[in-house]
Amino acid sequence: MSNVLTLSPVRANFARAISDIFSPPVVAVPALAVGAWASHTQGTYWYALLYFCIAVLLPVGYVVWAIRTGRIADFHMCNRRERVAPFVVSLICGLAAWVLILVMGAPLDFVAPVLALLLQTLLLFLITLVWQVSVHTAVTASLVTFICLVVGPGALLLIGLIPLVAWARLYLGRHTVAQTVVGACVGSSCFAILFALRGIAW
Repeated sequence: MSNVLTLSPVRANFARAISDIFSPPVVAVPALAVGAWASHTQGTYWYALLYFCIAVLLPVGYVVWAIRTGRIADFHMCNRRERVAPFVVSLICGLAAWVLILVMGAPLDFVAPVLALLLQTLLLFLITLVWQVSVHTAVTASLVTFICLVVGPGALLLIGLIPLVAWARLYLGRHTVAQTVVGACVGSSCFAILFALRGIAW
């Protein structure tokens, strides 16, 4: 992989900015907002906010604590083994938040995409146990796929974000081409399958 120290400063800074903007916790904000908007049910934004606080903010808090205590080197966790515990925390918090909004009566057309998100997280976790898959491209691909399926052909231009994020991860030497491609495939397939089951399972 590339050595960041030998990269063009301008391109490296741009790649880091792209990585930060499309990091999983940040991407969760528009993803939940689109999910709430697409449900067309009054009050869904409050369920989205509740899910965000439990399933996103709590795991982020754990990562911050792990960095400060030396358990994790940095927020992007280049070492695959450092990702295991944060993934477990994310899965536990995500599942707890999903059950909570389900019990509270969140609309099915919001609950279903959240379940797809949880499935994506589980698949990425299982892959991470043996291989350094790109979570950045996975969450970007899932967001783009979700928006395209909800909005329609008018959102297809967003597909360009996937190779952009993949380039950033490659340029910084954080992943290989295969790792970004697999990540994108996992992210897009989870939501493609979700909408394929629309009218059947939900």
